Amino acid sequence: MDFTKISFDSRRADLELAEFKDWMAQHTYFSESEAVAQVAARPHMACLLGWMVAMPPPNLIKFEFAIKGLFRADLAIGNDKARKFVLVEFEDAQENSLFSGGTRKYRFWSRRLEHGFGQVIDWGWAKHSHPGDVAFTNSFGGRVVDDCYTVVCGRNPLPGSLEQERFDFRRSRLRLSGVTVQLLTYDMMVDLMSDYMDMMRVW
Repeated sequence: MDFTKISFDSRRADLELAEFKDWMAQHTYFSESEAVAQVAARPHMACLLGWMVAMPPPNLIKFEFAIKGLFRADLAIGNDKARKFVLVEFEDAQENSLFSGGTRKYRFWSRRLEHGFGQVIDWGWAKHSHPGDVAFTNSFGGRVVDDCYTVVCGRNPLPGSLEQERFDFRRSRLRLSGVTVQLLTYDMMVDLMSDYMDMMRVW
């Protein structure tokens, strides 16, 4: 199995999340490689991406996760006992990461965002075409009971804009052959993580 075992620590996750927020506050725009490096430096924060989608506490983590030797996820998080996994694709956060081209009134979906969804489709194909394939199960260290895919791309669209409405509609309608697909901006990601940490403090 290619994963690294991790004993999730919510206190460390909280500290790492605060650090990541500070970094984002100093960087309006950033590249995919910069984002991945910042998340990789904060593995307990990264685990929140798995826990937020109803996974039991994550105990497996892997950056640059290879699937059947063909595809790659920037991050994979799992729970070994439940055999549940979340695969994450990070894209960049530039002014045109969500929408680019088109007209001033109606911009096209960006190539970066569509690239992220192309990755998701390939992950789904790798699982659902041959779920018992040894090359597939070996990547995960055994069978996969449940999985979820997440694409993180860009910064929040302008509140009240047509682009915000289009983005919200798209992210609320996503499923792939019964698999949950999350679409988040980096702002949404840290907001959801913060909300989750607040809930854990109440618990």
